[in-house]
Amino acid sequence: MPTTLRAKCIGSLALKALSTGNPDVAGQVVNTFSSSLYLRTGSGELVFVTNRPARSPITINLDTTGNLERVAETTEPVRIHGKEIHVGADTIIDLHEASIYQNQPSPPNELKSEFAGIEKPMRTISSILRIVDVNQSVLDPHYFAHAGMLDFLSDGIIPLRHSGTEERFRNAALKIVGLGSGFTPSGDDALGGFLFAYNAFAQAIGRTPILLERRLLEERTSWISARLLDYMQNLVADEQLHHIIDSAISGDEDAIVVALETLLPRGHTSGIDIAVGAVLALSLVRDIAFGRKETQIIAHTLGLGRGASP
Repeated sequence: MPTTLRAKCIGSLALKALSTGNPDVAGQVVNTFSSSLYLRTGSGELVFVTNRPARSPITINLDTTGNLERVAETTEPVRIHGKEIHVGADTIIDLHEASIYQNQPSPPNELKSEFAGIEKPMRTISSILRIVDVNQSVLDPHYFAHAGMLDFLSDGIIPLRHSGTEERFRNAALKIVGLGSGFTPSGDDALGGFLFAYNAFAQAIGRTPILLERRLLEERTSWISARLLDYMQNLVADEQLHHIIDSAISGDEDAIVVALETLLPRGHTSGIDIAVGAVLALSLVRDIAFGRKETQIIAHTLGLGRGASP
């Protein structure tokens, strides 16, 4: 008898992706973990199925605490039957009572004076990142991704303070795509965190959002990591990440620190690496907006000393 999993929420992009094309071959399972499944749809989109609560436009949140590795296997087909998603022959995801999550962020047109006050929480979270376990993250000086992050900082991030350096940034950024081990490499996570935060405020500082070609990303890293990075640079992210942006806009120092701390347990090092990228981006945005040169100081606090030299 099939196992039925009830969905509490489905993201608007996930619903659209699964509803596009042939319902009899809507996609397939590409990875399974105890708390999540990754689906690749027929249109080449990624759908994240999880028993965790954080919602996003590409996520299906399940009302279960069970081990999802026991209900689906890699390569199993995904089919749509009305308001049911059939995974293989033995699992059904019931969407009848699922709410639809649609987060359409409106990037600010300008930065309020409160944004200038984010320096203190950036220093605080940077200090916290120095005392947590950063093994095999971009902050681990013994891990090969660390050197790549130093180069990215000196060749891409710091020069981006000046307009007209976007192409130089892109070239530096592509060098860390796929850098690192694990399900999503550390370089991808740090770059995703940076682009998410930078692009959220690009308009407010008179810049154009920086978007890396999806094809180039997929040539350099795994398909799932490339899709997650592409979503992040286009501001498609979960509630935890958007809370960082909302907190920075309001200038709420305590909320910014809490929002960034909430990321840290994510994955093996993903949360740490994403937080590093976001902190550097927020610091750079502040530098550009208010004529400062303090991203170097934040980088030193993080332990990214060589790349932080002016």
